[in-house]
Amino acid sequence: MPIPQTDMTPLQAARKRGEILRQLGLMEEVDEQEFDELVELAAALCGKSLSAMTLLDEETQLIKARMGFQGARTMHVRESICQYTVQSNQLLVVEDTVEDERFRGPVGGGIRFYAGTPLTTLDGTAVGALCVMDTAPSVLSEQQLRALQILGRQLSNRIQLRERARSMADMMSERERAREMFVTILNNVPAEIYLKDEDGRLRFYNRKLANRFAINEAAWLGKTSRDLWDEETAARILQEDREVFLSGEPQETFLDLKEADGRHSYWRTTKAPCQDSNGNPVLACCSVDLTEQRERERHLHQVQEELEEANRKLSSLALTDALTGLWNRRAFDSRLETAVIAAQRSKKPLALMMLDVDHFKRINDQFGHPCGDDVLRHVATILNRTKRADEVACRFGGEEFTILMPDTDARGAMVLGERIRKAMHAFEWEKDPVTISMGIAVWTDGWSSDDLVDNADAALYRAKEGGRDRFICYNCEPQTT
Repeated sequence: MPIPQTDMTPLQAARKRGEILRQLGLMEEVDEQEFDELVELAAALCGKSLSAMTLLDEETQLIKARMGFQGARTMHVRESICQYTVQSNQLLVVEDTVEDERFRGPVGGGIRFYAGTPLTTLDGTAVGALCVMDTAPSVLSEQQLRALQILGRQLSNRIQLRERARSMADMMSERERAREMFVTILNNVPAEIYLKDEDGRLRFYNRKLANRFAINEAAWLGKTSRDLWDEETAARILQEDREVFLSGEPQETFLDLKEADGRHSYWRTTKAPCQDSNGNPVLACCSVDLTEQRERERHLHQVQEELEEANRKLSSLALTDALTGLWNRRAFDSRLETAVIAAQRSKKPLALMMLDVDHFKRINDQFGHPCGDDVLRHVATILNRTKRADEVACRFGGEEFTILMPDTDARGAMVLGERIRKAMHAFEWEKDPVTISMGIAVWTDGWSSDDLVDNADAALYRAKEGGRDRFICYNCEPQTT
């Protein structure tokens, strides 16, 4: 449920976001694994190659974590699609930016699809978004949208934990605060808090820790890790404590803990060196039991695998031609749009070949449609054998085929055309020999995908008019048959 909006103006809300993010040290271009992993998981669960965690202050959007793209990590807020997610403080889905009046076209990087959920602080302030994107129009299932929102809450929890940890550190640094007030606060935060001296003895722990391990609030005072855990675990904890004392800097650790009853729990702990009221070194520790979260993530991973398997099966059914096993027209149209966008961006060549079986109607009339189907399957086999691995062969319709050739210029396309022509001649046909006519077009800056198809088709028509069993290139010099 979205957080109710306050009466603040947009400028006031932006200033508040900026102040919070700067206080938490989040507006720095530093990779953080806990963010990166959830962003990667969002992309996987939603079936998208692009995902990001963004944070917005008064003027800047920072891409704190990302999946599937590189480049600059900052941009002005005005250029950000995530600004609308932050302003509304609720899930935003844009199935096609071309059809959305706010954009009227692809967003930066050619983004056409966007789904984002807000990242919020403890008081409900939206400071950024977790989003997944695509360069083609798309939709997400209700399950995928829910998974995106769950992961968004997980990221929000991490931001909120930083708020809590910062608040706790501030309170602990205020030496004038009375111990009773200090203990009262610590006993009411949603984390296990404890203090240890240089020898590893527990000097204090809060009520949440006592409740977690079913002990009273004094049972473990004065005990060390060796008194509580197995020797291997205790040695690791004590070594981490020494490293924090020696570095003089806070550190974050992770521990798989075997408890007295044989259960395993998983903990993330932030340890910071400080001093007690007498100036003696102590270690302040804030631990979070991540066991349930880990189980949820394992469940989400299982769901992800099941979704991927379902998507693979659906894709195979929706995008494959049943007769030839090649991609069908629907798959070709989608791949063509992506390839043209990539060519525009990279300025690398892109070639398209249209192919048509010569006198196919006569084959059907003379030998029957089952024979015609065999011819189409044999042609598909020849195309798969002769094309490169990165080239895509499709059944365009009827007896027509296409081959999409990324990073291929006119010479490369014509070399493939000659290989196909010779392979057709060399194939041992059961009936009469079969030939094929081909038309080639090489993408030129300014062409749309329709232009590329139309020009390749025009070249195919010329090949048929010129006697068949040949290829013609629309915009290649010299043209070859």
